[in-house]
Amino acid sequence: MREKHSLRAAVIAVAVALLAACGSGGSPSGTSPDPGKPQSGGTLRVVKQTEPSGLDPAKMLNQVISESLIGSSLFGQLLIVDDEGQTEYGLAKSLVTSDGGTTWQLRLRDGLKFTDGTPLDAAAVEFNWARLKDKAVGSPSRAFASFVKTMTPKGQTLDFTLTQPIAEFGSAIASDMNFIASPRALGAGAQKFDAKPVGAGPFVLKSWKRGGQMVLARNPAYYDAPRPYLDQLVLTFNTDTNQMFDTQQAGGADAVASSASDLLRTAEKRGLTVGASNLGGGTSLTLNTQQAPFDDVRARRALLMGVDRAAVNVAVYKNAAAVPDTLFADGSPYNGGTTLPKYDKAAAQKLFDELAAEGKPVRFTVTTYQVTQLKRVAEAVQAQLNQYDNVEVEVETLDYSTAVAKTVGRQFQSIVSAVTFDRPSPRLYTVLATGQANNVGGLSSPDLDEALSAGMKATDEKARERANREVARLFNELAPSLLFTRSAYGIAYSDKVHGVELYARSAIRTDSLWMTK
Repeated sequence: MREKHSLRAAVIAVAVALLAACGSGGSPSGTSPDPGKPQSGGTLRVVKQTEPSGLDPAKMLNQVISESLIGSSLFGQLLIVDDEGQTEYGLAKSLVTSDGGTTWQLRLRDGLKFTDGTPLDAAAVEFNWARLKDKAVGSPSRAFASFVKTMTPKGQTLDFTLTQPIAEFGSAIASDMNFIASPRALGAGAQKFDAKPVGAGPFVLKSWKRGGQMVLARNPAYYDAPRPYLDQLVLTFNTDTNQMFDTQQAGGADAVASSASDLLRTAEKRGLTVGASNLGGGTSLTLNTQQAPFDDVRARRALLMGVDRAAVNVAVYKNAAAVPDTLFADGSPYNGGTTLPKYDKAAAQKLFDELAAEGKPVRFTVTTYQVTQLKRVAEAVQAQLNQYDNVEVEVETLDYSTAVAKTVGRQFQSIVSAVTFDRPSPRLYTVLATGQANNVGGLSSPDLDEALSAGMKATDEKARERANREVARLFNELAPSLLFTRSAYGIAYSDKVHGVELYARSAIRTDSLWMTK
């Protein structure tokens, strides 16, 4: 039951990101350098795709298309890790390991207080991280917090140990364990916390009209004066990408937070700058390796070679998406010389015939969500594969709740899904290692487990590179999923907006944002 509950939280996190970015594609453009000294004052208006159901930091996804703008505003950041693995500290002032990744010490800045006057100390961090681990909370970050074995708070210092060595555990903190709220306020219950969330971030909640707008006002007691530079951050919500950009063009917003394909394709036409993260992984068709036909690796390899992903791009995304060639981010040294399997119709048919001769013709269902583009992806895969001999593919379109339940129970053969990552450790371990919460396809390989563990343990870049290149090779060999578009999330903004800084999986800090008057 414990494993299933963990899997449910992981599946929900994947589904939310997938649905928010269902138009994913295109290559991210870098953030432009900001001209001049930051100016204080002004209101930044951002229209984004998803409105949160609540303000509990344990339920937030730290991505700009999800809750990063809100979480960063209310709670700030303990620390930031960039795509090169370099750490910049926020509410924390240091994070060190004494033994290569098992024993850690997190030190907070002195004198930190939540907006209710209570101390932001090590005990508060312990309280929040324990909530992330609590299966009853149902946090999408539970897989990462569960690496924490023991915690010992004393003043502003938290000593903690992990269940196994993870040399880059700071990456997990930055992406999934960064938001710390007042324990006293959280203890008052969800309804009171949503009405008056209490953190130590650069902004406080001024008002929130559900279905309307959220207004975040400058926190005058923020630790890092003169930040934040903005007086207010105003968020509105709209699931229609065209309407979002129309709002911006009509003067109703200064920035649009959406999936990268929409940003790059539309923002370029409208003269906007795009900030987006260069991520590995992508939107995928995940195969259930515990159930026929994909418990046979030959069926998985045949599918990967049998689908022309470029044709899927044309059929679904009008050739605007980026079709990944590698598991890791474009240009990453971790890819080595390994590229994803190429389209090879003859080789795929040979494997399909081989399986049929053994009495195992490939018959399966593609499960997808009731979202137009995701349904089209499933239908494009179906149309291609049904042209082969000894193959029969059906499509099953489900509502959100039913699809999540089916995924949690692994009652699927293949499902449209997504996995994105910046620094691979430890996120990729949670997705591919045997028995891990985010391993929805049930893949189990001792060799891959060993390579993933080696990557997590590595304390120098050369060792990390060797381990991750082996992960890339084994990912191709084991063929657990078909990556068909590169997921990249970001924000498009006018030339009046400055200080846009993304980190981790497109998380955004808000204390650095400022406006030209």
